[in-house]
Amino acid sequence: MPKNIDPQSLPKKVVSIRMDMLPRLIEKAEELKQNPNQLANLCIEGALDAMDAEGVCESPIVQLYRTLKGKASLSSKAVMAICSLIVPEIYEIESHERKFLLDLINKHDGPLTSSVLKGYHQLAVQMNMDRLEHEKQLAKLQRTPKSR
Repeated sequence: MPKNIDPQSLPKKVVSIRMDMLPRLIEKAEELKQNPNQLANLCIEGALDAMDAEGVCESPIVQLYRTLKGKASLSSKAVMAICSLIVPEIYEIESHERKFLLDLINKHDGPLTSSVLKGYHQLAVQMNMDRLEHEKQLAKLQRTPKSR
């Protein structure tokens, strides 16, 4: 907001949202236990802050939502491109391994060195193998006839 304008002196304005976006807004608001108007304002504030920021800027409401939904908050495409410079085989991993890797990187605290990244890559591969084995065992149990 321009520095010479007092926000309290501005009249309350109504801003419309496209009808096709309204169901999505209401759904996300319910998931975050927010009023749709509050959520719309938080989203707009995050976008405006990102536009005004000198460097990289995260929208707190988007960060909160992605964290609650168990999604990586980093851009998958950008992170994978950067990581593949350090560990080229990372670029070829499948989608489940990519999700595990991005989750590990997202939760990492401290410098992300090449040895840490290589370790995360190995861990993501192992986590995916464990997932596949778990799914195989689950499918086997579900195919077993029920005893009476």
